[in-house]
Amino acid sequence: MAGNDPRGRTPLSLVGQDPDLLFYTRQATGPGGPVLVLGSANGRVVWTLAQAGLSVLGVDPSERMVQASEEVRSSESVEVSGRVRLMHADLRSLRLEERFRVVLAPHHALGLMATLEDLEALLATVRHHLEPDGLFVYDVLNPQAEPSAPDHEDEEPGSAVAPRRPVFTFHLRERKRPGAPSGIHRLKFKPFSSEELEAAMKTSGLTPRERYGSFEGKPFDPADAHHIGVVDG
Repeated sequence: MAGNDPRGRTPLSLVGQDPDLLFYTRQATGPGGPVLVLGSANGRVVWTLAQAGLSVLGVDPSERMVQASEEVRSSESVEVSGRVRLMHADLRSLRLEERFRVVLAPHHALGLMATLEDLEALLATVRHHLEPDGLFVYDVLNPQAEPSAPDHEDEEPGSAVAPRRPVFTFHLRERKRPGAPSGIHRLKFKPFSSEELEAAMKTSGLTPRERYGSFEGKPFDPADAHHIGVVDG
């Protein structure tokens, strides 16, 4: 499908966008919406997809991140804003009745699972919400190029993210409120190899299709800093 080629032509409206936003927009506009973004963080991907005309649900385990994403709404048109829903939930246990043509896990969301069991639980969430023949796309940091996770407790939600820095690090620092449900704040950073990720996907009924080492479409190499995958549901 032409819309799934990250090396294809760039729509004029997306010229100048960051490579990851271009990549995810190309992947999602091929199949079309609705799109589920697991680990929506401060909303970069969610709002970019909405601007491209897609209906999007962004889910994040951090209330702080959901609030940061929600703050963008006032700067968007009524039309774009109407395409976006935001939700605070644990990605491992999310179970909605609706299904999606595309599920995305950007910002190293898969790599923030503490164990293979947590990873498989998140992938079960992906599988549950995908329409038949739907598309799952993700990016993670490659463990061979990944230093130990630094402490970014004082970073602002919208601050720039340097390469090889997990965007959700401050999620792990959040304190549990009395009576609040358990969430990703209880997880510890653990990178998974591309082989572990693909094995877990196959166990979950997902079929890995393509792997890239950059958002520009470079074929994946074990020395790459990023592992970017396109998976059939």
